[in-house]
Amino acid sequence: MLQRLLIPGSSSEMYLWLLNATLPMLFSFQEINGYQSRTWQIVMCHVFSLLTAGILLIVFHWKPSFAVRAKCRPCPLSQADWVIITDRFGQCFTAWVQTEEIGEGSLEHYPAARSDDGRSSVAIAVSMEDESRDTIQLHRKEEKNVLRYYLFEGVRYIWIERQEAFCKVSVLDEDLTCADIHLSQSGLSLQDHSIRKKAYGPNVIDVPVKSYLRLLVDEVLNPFYIFQVFSIILWLCDAYYYYAGCIFVISAISIGWSLYETRKQSVTLQNMVKMLTSMRVRRADGEEMMVSSMDLVPGDCIILPSEGTVPCDAVLLTGECMVNESMLTGESVPEMKTPLPDGPSTEGTLSSVGLKSSKLNPTWARRSWLW
Repeated sequence: MLQRLLIPGSSSEMYLWLLNATLPMLFSFQEINGYQSRTWQIVMCHVFSLLTAGILLIVFHWKPSFAVRAKCRPCPLSQADWVIITDRFGQCFTAWVQTEEIGEGSLEHYPAARSDDGRSSVAIAVSMEDESRDTIQLHRKEEKNVLRYYLFEGVRYIWIERQEAFCKVSVLDEDLTCADIHLSQSGLSLQDHSIRKKAYGPNVIDVPVKSYLRLLVDEVLNPFYIFQVFSIILWLCDAYYYYAGCIFVISAISIGWSLYETRKQSVTLQNMVKMLTSMRVRRADGEEMMVSSMDLVPGDCIILPSEGTVPCDAVLLTGECMVNESMLTGESVPEMKTPLPDGPSTEGTLSSVGLKSSKLNPTWARRSWLW
């Protein structure tokens, strides 16, 4: 979430601990099913596509879930290459499960990422030589950590082996306490930063802008224009050339105008949410370095600039600042932010607001939270 900060002049530096910012889902899932690709099924789909003169490909374009079911077989989520997500309204959406090899590192410091035996439950060991590709247990030396995730509606879901489910990446931060955050004030090492960047992805709101060719294909394959193509063929067969020509010209103008408007809106939206700036980040070795805001990850300890904006959600650890939250709350007066409490006084502060633990709570931490 992007937020403008108003920083009063002060000689003391202010340190921020970067939080994971996720957007709430607009609807709840009803069911998630896993599917594993099969080569012979993919070959058969291509054969039937040729036999049907491409009609099968058009059906797959309209209904991606049909394509997944035709090319893959059902399997446990732990082995899935694709997932079909069915919401409570019965609508089906597909998502490709991506894999990325990561090493041992900072993910193990998250309580939600540790299994009962102390190993990371986010990454699992997969034997690629085994055709069944079942999850197997290997010795610690031979185990390869593979991050499995998929993107849906702009949110990243990672495979948590302990829960045997795909969960929002924000689940890694659920059990963090105020003390945990203050212990992270020294910053991340370059290795930990690299691992977390693979898990969380880039710190940017991605608004893809399709090319004109891609937009043209999507528009032409719309059921309405497929009907228009058959209408033109029918009128040509009956020698109604002028009528068929009128339908073609009107359809071409409609497609061209639709492509222009869609492309223009996508570019405008991308420019509205695009924000790249340089931030000063503290590393574990005490060094401070400038990094792009796109490379920030949860757990980074950043130093506030004297003025400007910070393209992330964060918790204030030291110093004070004024934050303009008018875009969120409508308040015309900037709000004062104070550091996150730490030490024995934290428990008393939490008890006074009805909390029995020192877990970070958005409601209680509002005065230290930079949105």
